[in-house]
Amino acid sequence: MGQLQERLVWDHDAGAILDADRRYVMLRADVLMGLFTALPPAQREQALASLKASVRDHGGASARAYQASGARDPGPFLQVMAQAAADLGWGVWQLRLDEADLPVLTVKNSPFATAVAGSDRPVCHAITGMLEAVSALVAGHANTYRETRCASMGAPCCEFQASRDASPGLRK
Repeated sequence: MGQLQERLVWDHDAGAILDADRRYVMLRADVLMGLFTALPPAQREQALASLKASVRDHGGASARAYQASGARDPGPFLQVMAQAAADLGWGVWQLRLDEADLPVLTVKNSPFATAVAGSDRPVCHAITGMLEAVSALVAGHANTYRETRCASMGAPCCEFQASRDASPGLRK
């Protein structure tokens, strides 16, 4: 069992799942992603961008708590984040630092990608948002990330890198 799973409190009487003061909710991935696929393309992109920003901002609180609980060095912190992602069902994360000491992420079995097979664009905006929060803690400043490969588009896994330019450059 992962560290996050050990800390979660399932308060049946209150109908809540808590990690300290952070409340979690269980939701099927296809239910969440179905909301986005039902929207017209322009609205879908805006909604997914909003999801990314929300996860970066609110999920970042969890990342800060994990870091403050003793995982201050980048290596152990990235391991804690990978374990927390697995504990929450966000796939198997492999995090490493690139030549600029920025996190690079590969995700196998992304729940967001598996819920939207056959997409013509990346769909793992929630993961991108969390990676931006993690990167800010590791690097000490904000970084913008993009998904460069997505399993929803047929790639074997999802890959995320810090944006170095404005072009999306997505490859399949």
